[in-house]
Amino acid sequence: TPLPPLIAPSVDPRYADALQPPYPAAERRAGREGRVTVRVLIGVDGRVKQIERVDATSDAFWNAARTQALSRWRFRPATRGGVPEEAWRTMTLRFVLEES
Repeated sequence: TPLPPLIAPSVDPRYADALQPPYPAAERRAGREGRVTVRVLIGVDGRVKQIERVDATSDAFWNAARTQALSRWRFRPATRGGVPEEAWRTMTLRFVLEES
């Protein structure tokens, strides 16, 4: 019999406000905006087990995203036939300076 389809992981809405990392101070002072794209391995408990850099405007933005992902991001894990399963998800974060 074929395997049931994999239902992809999704952001846990209780932690959605924890997705955006703090703006790196040096990038803010320099007036630079940026973007980071990462692949995250989400465990069966919904926590990030591993993170890989796909693209980043700078190392500062990458480090901010990496730190936030490993410590604060939470997901609803992927499931197959109702059973939680590890799965990868690609995410892009934007760092945008706001007018004050």
